[in-house]
Amino acid sequence: MRLPFAALLLFAPAAGAAQSSAERMTNDSYTRSHDYDLVHQRIEVRNFDWDSTSFDGRVTTTLLALRPGLDSVVLDAGKGLAVARVVDARGAALRSAPHGDTLVVYPARALAFRDTLRFTIEYHARIDNGRGLTFIKPDGQEHRPQQIWSQGEDENNHFWFPTYDYPNDKTTWELVATVSAEYTVVSNGRLVADRRSPGGARTVTWRQDQPSSTYLVSLIVAPLVKLTDQWRGTPVDYYVYRADSARARRLFGVTPDMIDVYSRLTGVPYPWPKYAQTTVADFFGGMENVSATTLVDWLPDERAYLDRPWYQWILIPHELAHQWFGDYVTLENWANMWLNEGFAEFLPGQYWRAKLGPHVEDDYYLDEYRQYLQIDQRRRMPLAALGSNNVYPKGALVLRMLLRYLGPERFWASIHLYLTRHALRNATTDDLRQAVLDATGENLAWFWEQWMYGAGHPRFIVTAAYDTTARKLTLTVKQTQSDSGKADTTNGGIKFETPAAFHMPVAVRVGTARGDVVRRAELDAREQTIEIPDLSGPPTMVVFDDGNTTVKELTFDQPTAWLATQLRRDPDLWNREWAIEQLAKRTADTAAGAALAWAATSADYYLSRAGAAEALAGFSAAGRMPLASALRDTSAQVRRAAITALGQIGGAQAAELARATLRADSSYEVRAAALTALVHADSSARDSAVAWGLATPSYQDVIREAAYRIVAQTDDSSAIPQVEALLGTGRYPAHVLAALAARGSGHAFDVLTAHLDDPRPAVRRWAVEAFRFTLPRQLGVPRLQAIESALKYADTKKDVEAALEQLKKPGSDDE
Repeated sequence: MRLPFAALLLFAPAAGAAQSSAERMTNDSYTRSHDYDLVHQRIEVRNFDWDSTSFDGRVTTTLLALRPGLDSVVLDAGKGLAVARVVDARGAALRSAPHGDTLVVYPARALAFRDTLRFTIEYHARIDNGRGLTFIKPDGQEHRPQQIWSQGEDENNHFWFPTYDYPNDKTTWELVATVSAEYTVVSNGRLVADRRSPGGARTVTWRQDQPSSTYLVSLIVAPLVKLTDQWRGTPVDYYVYRADSARARRLFGVTPDMIDVYSRLTGVPYPWPKYAQTTVADFFGGMENVSATTLVDWLPDERAYLDRPWYQWILIPHELAHQWFGDYVTLENWANMWLNEGFAEFLPGQYWRAKLGPHVEDDYYLDEYRQYLQIDQRRRMPLAALGSNNVYPKGALVLRMLLRYLGPERFWASIHLYLTRHALRNATTDDLRQAVLDATGENLAWFWEQWMYGAGHPRFIVTAAYDTTARKLTLTVKQTQSDSGKADTTNGGIKFETPAAFHMPVAVRVGTARGDVVRRAELDAREQTIEIPDLSGPPTMVVFDDGNTTVKELTFDQPTAWLATQLRRDPDLWNREWAIEQLAKRTADTAAGAALAWAATSADYYLSRAGAAEALAGFSAAGRMPLASALRDTSAQVRRAAITALGQIGGAQAAELARATLRADSSYEVRAAALTALVHADSSARDSAVAWGLATPSYQDVIREAAYRIVAQTDDSSAIPQVEALLGTGRYPAHVLAALAARGSGHAFDVLTAHLDDPRPAVRRWAVEAFRFTLPRQLGVPRLQAIESALKYADTKKDVEAALEQLKKPGSDDE
């Protein structure tokens, strides 16, 4: 599976070669200059007011001058921070002046090079809710206690405390929060004090002793309970609402084992004094604040684990990985974001391989591959570029390629050197390349130029010709990738290009009646041939890129018999999925249908069975029996694929199987798929199916969402009263009303508009969202303009004003 191809040193540029423009910009030009070193901050916050989203703050900053004659200190400080006074360490007043989103502090005398300055800023902060700090009120919703949480990345922490808000200067800090006694305070580092006062307040002090970037400063204030765990004596804590405490252990209990695997793989033991995971409302997913990850409050119930919830599969291991990649070693500038996110997206696949084997690893990265292709089709950018849109999945895939090229020993030795060399410091994309060079002796500049600084991926067209007399197979390999209008984007004056020919190793596996032959080659041209001579007989299977070591798109027309053999024999899940995709196109070929029917019921891994079941939707005659059998599979994912395919095939049998699945299946997602399948197979069942779906609760509302989609995709407005009644349960009902309005329902449009004055703040927010993101702007803009001045609530007027500003921009409907 891992093929070491040292021959590709051939493609490394000479040592004195100039940097590409993309490389130069990524590694140098975006790094912010600063004329002081932030040494320590003591951040004190108190008097939180949820109605005005405000509080009082005091920040004491210690810094070191990095140039002689430093006569002013410029801190990042949002306009909502009203400074009351600034004093030096002796209490003497210092002059200060706000300037945009900065605060300039003037020392009493100019500082000499490496002089230390300490000063305290007292201020009152009024927060633009959601910028830096988010104040949450229950708003009449269940499972939504009053709370506050911070979000610093990229540069948002300066909206609630004055600081140097860029990742390339690390500091230590204390966070001291005074809150009502019913609240828990969670922050970074170690707990120093938790003092109660007679007036019903408590003052909690956390201290981050190891230097970190200030975007990682975290504050959470919420009524929480704490569950404790440990890894080698290091506290591992889980903070959740009391109502979620019974679910928390099942979800978060994998964390110590994940810490152990990551520590072993990297050779760097978990580096912080504790690891806390805290759940909050309305969060976008997760944030890797140093030693104190913040997570959304979507704790799965017991039944949801049948559907392999994203939360445990990706979110928990992703955010944990950041404690090494992002927190311990931090990007030097935002153009290197992939060093944070790519590694954090890569490490979970390595964890699941260590625990569950190579099929599960392939499964994980196949999902990343599919995400990457979707992103790349919308807009093509390099991995290492400011604002790159594919730092998550492509970052994970490129690191997987690097692992397979180097092999595990050399790869992990390189990663260990990278982490230890840049521990508690910043790094760039080229620092990782240098670590690989120093750990392995191999110059991979060619790899970096193609995969980090270049855009796109190879697109292969492969043809095969077998010479019966010579017993030789010849493959013609063409690279057809090209730049397009979307691919040629600019960023800071850089034109991003897709290489005309990617240089890479490839292995071809040829199956014969007497065994397999593997031929290795190096690809370096737009067109070339690979010959495999002296075969024992005609090929029974030809696998291009055996082991799937390269991110690519592949067109390779083959006989059905070859594909069917590959589907049965290839251990690599990616290659199996590719074979399934090819067979799925051959709906008139009974041999293709038979191969898929076998895989749907007999393949050794659920992903192959599910993929084959999905493909059988195009084989109505051959598909019904194996799909009915697949409904008894132990994997919920296979059952979901099977009932979906049956719904597409249709007919009375499919409708009856869908009804039985709705009644009896234990999986939320399978039942949601059965709801959709039933309506596809029997349109007369739509109204009753939708009514059942809208009334049926499930984890993350997946069953209601299926019903919403059915409603939104029709012109029937009969479900509007039910949808309206559910407006307070989440954002989807408002978007359904907007979709119906877009299809011509004046009633849905009026109902959505009326709820802009709903007494529930969340419903008003979701209604504005629906106007902004689902309703066509030619409908939404005139309606919002007509009612804007008459709206009852100030917050909604502000949201509508912002929505109109966005919708009026040219191209606002674009990606």
